[in-house]
Amino acid sequence: MELAVALLAAALSLTVPLAGAHRPLADEVGARAHLTEILTPDRPFQTFLRYLQQTNLVEVFEKQAYRTHHGITLFAPADRAFAAVHPSVLSGLKKHQLKNLMMYHALAKHYALKEFDGLSRVSQVTTFAGGMYTVNVTCDPGAIRVQSRWAAAKILGTVYGVAPMAVYEIDRVLLPEAIFRVQPPVEAALPDAEPAASAPGAKGGNATTTPGDKAEGERSACRAAGRLDSYVAAMALCAASLVAAL
Repeated sequence: MELAVALLAAALSLTVPLAGAHRPLADEVGARAHLTEILTPDRPFQTFLRYLQQTNLVEVFEKQAYRTHHGITLFAPADRAFAAVHPSVLSGLKKHQLKNLMMYHALAKHYALKEFDGLSRVSQVTTFAGGMYTVNVTCDPGAIRVQSRWAAAKILGTVYGVAPMAVYEIDRVLLPEAIFRVQPPVEAALPDAEPAASAPGAKGGNATTTPGDKAEGERSACRAAGRLDSYVAAMALCAASLVAAL
């Protein structure tokens, strides 16, 4: 029995797939989650949550997650990401612009981390804001990034990942050209303690790459996340089987 519990605990401890990630909430599959609970005050997303509430998007995003067959993916900038943007940049926005900016941080479909490899092959990914509000997804060695015209945000970890809602922490506020015609003043990003994921040749100055190696390396971070998802699922199933047998 102790072995089964230990295996189950180990599996659950691996549900944060990227370094620096926050532990996902313990929701059962199919249970409805609320953004105000996911972005709870003990997590560093209060600025993002405040803007979602100001623009009346909390209910909109939750309806997209639980009243459609597509789900939703949110990119949540941490408070320090908002602090890096000059105060005049956001305070000068009209209400509809702020709403579009917040919708720019969402995709109208649930994407697990392992699916970002496919997104990286799409030249322009349409966000919840629609129209010209598109982003690019890249899987570079050691990182998955979401890029806007004026910002390249790295996914730092999973805040919540139970379908049909996924929330990922990012280190930058995405700034679309549709709102900002010129580059807004933003402070340099603070370095992360560790890269989000490792890839062959990512560290060290002596590594050489061929064009084929480079293409493979750019997808390795996404594939690593997918392999870890599969490993965690297998561990959890094994532990559950042992518990049932005992």
